[in-house]
Amino acid sequence: MVYMNTINFPQMMKLVPIDYKAGQRYTGAESRPFPRAAGEDAEGSQVALDPLTGKFKWQNKLTDFVSQSGMLSTDGGLVFTGRMTGEFQALDEATGKVLWQFQTGSGVNSPPVTYTYKGRQYITVLSGLAGDSRGRKAAATVPPGGAVWTFALMPD
Repeated sequence: MVYMNTINFPQMMKLVPIDYKAGQRYTGAESRPFPRAAGEDAEGSQVALDPLTGKFKWQNKLTDFVSQSGMLSTDGGLVFTGRMTGEFQALDEATGKVLWQFQTGSGVNSPPVTYTYKGRQYITVLSGLAGDSRGRKAAATVPPGGAVWTFALMPD
């Protein structure tokens, strides 16, 4: 399975050739938002995708803010990810159900990492709003933050 946070932000792109000058910001394109399909209410989703079939195993719609956090799966059947609203979550890899969450106090925009120290497994994640348009959109309701959080996984 491939676990990922998706962003549903359709845009119309147009190639714009220019005479490039060193130091000038240039992406090669102009973009403008494109209307979402009628009835589509999700800014993005947390998904489990079967790469062999291209079909979703499960999908959790995110109707408030998209998530830019990566997803990390473990041998114990957990998928860790974060939300722009500050929740660091452990999802069931089979169903996508939220099994545990912790409010970090700001948006979780980084991928979690895992490591073992003295025989114990840990998960670490960063918390703090991103400086891009999605972070600016959430800034009115989500504190800016800036923290490192580490959690120990308990053995069965």
